[in-house]
Amino acid sequence: MSNSLVRRWLSNSVFNIAGGISAALFNLLIPAIISRHLQNDEFAAWSLALQIVTYINLLGIGLQTATAREIAQASENGNQIRMQNIVQAAQSIARFSTIGGLIFVLILVVAYPLIFPDIPEAIVPVFRLALLLIGISTAIQLLALVPMGVFQGLHRNNIFVIVQIFVRLITILSLWFSTKLDFQLLGFSIIFSASSIILYPAMKVVSYKLLPWHKKIRSIDKKVRRELLIYCSTLSVWSISMLLVNSVGIVMIGRVAYQMSGAYSIAMSAASILAGLLGAIFSPLLTTAASMHASLEQREKLPNLLLRSTFICGLVLHFLFFLIYLCHRQIISIWVGDSYIETVSQPLLILVGSHALRNLISPYAMMLLATGLQKMALMSGLLEGLGNLVATIFLGLEFGIVGIACGTLFGALVGFLIALIKNTRNTPELTPKPLLFIVIGFLMPVIFVIPFYLMVIDLSFIQIIEGFDFSGFFNGLV
Repeated sequence: MSNSLVRRWLSNSVFNIAGGISAALFNLLIPAIISRHLQNDEFAAWSLALQIVTYINLLGIGLQTATAREIAQASENGNQIRMQNIVQAAQSIARFSTIGGLIFVLILVVAYPLIFPDIPEAIVPVFRLALLLIGISTAIQLLALVPMGVFQGLHRNNIFVIVQIFVRLITILSLWFSTKLDFQLLGFSIIFSASSIILYPAMKVVSYKLLPWHKKIRSIDKKVRRELLIYCSTLSVWSISMLLVNSVGIVMIGRVAYQMSGAYSIAMSAASILAGLLGAIFSPLLTTAASMHASLEQREKLPNLLLRSTFICGLVLHFLFFLIYLCHRQIISIWVGDSYIETVSQPLLILVGSHALRNLISPYAMMLLATGLQKMALMSGLLEGLGNLVATIFLGLEFGIVGIACGTLFGALVGFLIALIKNTRNTPELTPKPLLFIVIGFLMPVIFVIPFYLMVIDLSFIQIIEGFDFSGFFNGLV
């Protein structure tokens, strides 16, 4: 990999990490703020309402990734006309996605509450309004995928990361101020929606200010739009798989044990934060590998880049999981209060472990997207989603909240094993030596962290850690 690409990746990684940290803080602070100011029934309803974000984002069909990849390749070749065509075609797709999202919101407002028979009748009207407000703002944010993809493709991640941080900061401050005014579920939903909807107009303004060629957008090139849609169609399978992984659990818990919806949502947020931080570190692989793939001289270096990235990814995930395992009770206490420690601890560890396992192959997934080989991994994504769905329903009915979390673990294991056993054999461009990839990428990190895992066997060490009381210091900050 050339020095310029290395510098680009490092620069983008720094900003992505900043964005990942801001996303992590955003996902940490929202439940920390809301859970302390809503009754359990209302917090459970809030947690279920926020799932609409996951459903609507599915309609994004990977458009930001597709735009970033195409822009990266066109920019590498200096083809500005191609870049203009890509933006206009992507914007056309985003508009249709937004319209579809708004229609989907109306359907969910009517049907979604009917799934959860234990929601108190007094909350249902407010729950529907919360769904409507959050859903509309999320659908409009789909329009922001294109300008974010453009800046990502141009290796200028700092631009959209700064905008995202600004919007998240506004949202958090607004929600925190709302607690001082004693807002409840509907008030929080209004503030959340009004603040987060700023993302698209902000990205639009920044695009026109910083990209002069953006003002000369050409008419829609149907061929380019078709290329984007074909690329996005394969990403949609992954998106559906992610929907099953990230939402079936909270829907299932809302159906069989509504009172535990808030606790499960907190555990799921912790797992999502882990995945988000990892994505922030390794997402520059997409545009870096796409640029390398566009150059015949650079393509042969892709396997080595993947090998190193996977090894680093393994180390990062193992150490993060180790720290969470060691301090999870203190983390929960500081985060949402002592009342959630017993109900959140077990599902949190299972879900964090599940997401750590499935994200071990995230560098491989990024490079499949960058090189257009994602079709080779459709089966693993589909089977992971289906395995997660079946296992979650079966284990959830049998064992409750812990069983639902174990369903996610089962799906992650299925996807991981299929990726190693089947997918790596079908992508010689990236994994010419699958066994070497498995040994260095996955087994070597385990060897490095074994001493740390052995430490937790010493129960006295764990008791010392658990003996510290951090909550008193932090409770006054929220």
